[in-house]
Amino acid sequence: MKSLYFLTALLQIVAIYAQNNCNPKFYQCGGQTWKGSNCCNPGLQCVKINDYYSTCLPSSSSSNTSSNYNNNNYNTNYGNNNISNASNVQNASSNSGPIGYASLNGGTTGGQGGQTYTVSNQSQLESAVKKNEAKIIIINGIIKLTNDITLNSNTSLIGANKNSGITGAGLHFKNVKNIIIQNLKFSYCVGNNKDCINAQKSTNIWIDHCEFFNDRNHGKDYYDGLVDITHACDYVTMSWCSLHDHYKVSLIGHSEKNAAEDTGKLHITYHHNYFKNVGSRLPSLRFGTGHVYNNVYENVESSCVSIRMSAQALVENNVYRNAKRPISTNLDTPEEGYVIQRNNDFGNTANTNSITKIGSLNTVPYKYTADNTNSVYDIIRNKAGPQ
Repeated sequence: MKSLYFLTALLQIVAIYAQNNCNPKFYQCGGQTWKGSNCCNPGLQCVKINDYYSTCLPSSSSSNTSSNYNNNNYNTNYGNNNISNASNVQNASSNSGPIGYASLNGGTTGGQGGQTYTVSNQSQLESAVKKNEAKIIIINGIIKLTNDITLNSNTSLIGANKNSGITGAGLHFKNVKNIIIQNLKFSYCVGNNKDCINAQKSTNIWIDHCEFFNDRNHGKDYYDGLVDITHACDYVTMSWCSLHDHYKVSLIGHSEKNAAEDTGKLHITYHHNYFKNVGSRLPSLRFGTGHVYNNVYENVESSCVSIRMSAQALVENNVYRNAKRPISTNLDTPEEGYVIQRNNDFGNTANTNSITKIGSLNTVPYKYTADNTNSVYDIIRNKAGPQ
């Protein structure tokens, strides 16, 4: 009997010790290179996100989260994407990486295999992004910024839930590679660049399941772009994002005088994004090569897909609702672009198209599955943006 009492007391001590050394919500608790504690505080469960990263999530949602990822719903066919749990930390570093040009040039893996940092204020975020090694940075909640944040190479920046992100300023990176930005809200970006994301001379960028918005209460130049990719950036994918209430949304290639730097670069894929209550640049592409498919354009004031300055684009299976100039190749440019368009639903705006040059981009050098145009509107409205 004494031995039974002793064993019970010993188990209680072990349990207390384990609890004191367990991880709080959204902290890392496992992975191939993880050397810390594998347990989570009471009410939490350690959920595997990928081979390199597991995190502590509430027990009530852990089973759904684990099922979502381990059953590969976040798979290579984004048209069938089935992320449903609002508490999910997005799978930014799994083998099921981006579709599109960001999958080329060695692929885009972000901070895969690196240390994970959870941040909830500007000083913590600034400290984490300065590190040069591979890293996964999880933003928990909305961080109010007083200045733009600069990213280094091999970084995954992920929202802990559907209400995590930054406001007041944006992200800037230059001469870096291998960046993943996922599951984040960006708003009211009036920092140094006046862009929510400003990328220059950088390669392999994946922007996924994010939301971008400012407002249309000011003039169109009060803010700049939501996502601007310029100065010979290359191998970029933007997928499953919601972009709304803004004038100049996404500029690819900053200047008509930049042919020497940009020609042969700026390969970019836009798929499964929702553009609503916006002005133009969805995107505006100079000199580069674009694949634009399965996006929704709703209440667009000026123009949607603008391909100019000898750029080539394949524009397919998109849906346009009250969206002026769905596709144009000669808008505000001294040199036209080239487009192949197919299977698009222009609604009542087809007569405002201005495709003056037929392109040669019939196929793209990666695998993808385009959803049927008839189903795109409902799919995107329900699944674009943070989850």
